[in-house]
Amino acid sequence: MVVRNRLVFLCAVALVCSVVSPQQVDAASCPRTYIAQRGDSWWSIAQKSNATLNRVLKLNGAKATSRILVGDEVCVPAAPTPVTTTPSYTQAEVIQIIRDAWPDDLEEHALFIAHRESKYRPGAISGSKCCYGLFQIYYRWHKSWLPEVGVTSANQLLDPRLNAAAAYRMYQRNNGWGPWK
Repeated sequence: MVVRNRLVFLCAVALVCSVVSPQQVDAASCPRTYIAQRGDSWWSIAQKSNATLNRVLKLNGAKATSRILVGDEVCVPAAPTPVTTTPSYTQAEVIQIIRDAWPDDLEEHALFIAHRESKYRPGAISGSKCCYGLFQIYYRWHKSWLPEVGVTSANQLLDPRLNAAAAYRMYQRNNGWGPWK
């Protein structure tokens, strides 16, 4: 009888210890955490984090009936990344941007290169994802000096003004058209 009581007791302890509470969620797999406040429910936490109730429950391995205590760390989905739209440019606008960035005696050749490299498409990215924008500038290769012209990320090279300015600076640094030969 004593052995049976111990066995029942151990099973009860194992059952209590296996109940998942929000604090037990692995922090490494949690995109973002929320500290439960007085009056919070799974529904209100889902609402505050712009997520569905099912998504929050799943992230926490919980059920809708699982209790949340003040101070519990609740795993919530990462904040959505804002969608940014890039302005579109007509071919005439792109040509004018290039003309504005380059000296008069070089602009025709610059226009030829921009057309060859991107067909005047500011958002052009090479198939190998290394070269960006009108002049197909290899960001990783040139990133040490690109901040001089205001470029601190590859995506900024999709701005035709920055790309044209960077291309002209690259022309100056290389004493000619070498990078595009």
